[in-house]
Amino acid sequence: MADLSNDSPPLPSGSTVPLPPTPVHPAIQAALDADHLRLLEIGFYISGVMTAIRFIWFLLIAFFFLIGGVSAFFAAHHAGNGSPENVPPAVIFFIFAAIFGVIIFLTLIFAGLEIYAGRCLKDRRHPVLIQVIAAFYCISIPCGTALGVFTFMVLNRPSVKSLFAQSEIAPGEP
Repeated sequence: MADLSNDSPPLPSGSTVPLPPTPVHPAIQAALDADHLRLLEIGFYISGVMTAIRFIWFLLIAFFFLIGGVSAFFAAHHAGNGSPENVPPAVIFFIFAAIFGVIIFLTLIFAGLEIYAGRCLKDRRHPVLIQVIAAFYCISIPCGTALGVFTFMVLNRPSVKSLFAQSEIAPGEP
């Protein structure tokens, strides 16, 4: 008769051996993947809208810098006998307005990319674009970091990778 004894050292008292993870039924895994991708899609849409709303804030700041620059320009040129050296140079206001104009432009581009990434999640396309947007989310602490990390966790599952691979192979894609 064979010896069935275990030659490994005994476990310390009170400790248990962790059980291996039980495999999930493919139908349940597909439902979980679909639900998680839908939640990520909603998160991307909400973040895109919030970024677009942030655009309004930058637009107001740029508008005030433009008004300050125009009023400084007119005050310096129409001071008459007054002392124009007390008026700040208008160029500074225009430089700040231009900087905020660039920020506005980049904010609108990123908002559009966020909404497009949400659409790509729905259509199961462009996983690399979605991961690049998720990497930018990780900079925005705490909510953006959570959305970015969850995006990486979901998109790195083998079952989700196969969903994206199937949609790229599917015929009739526009």
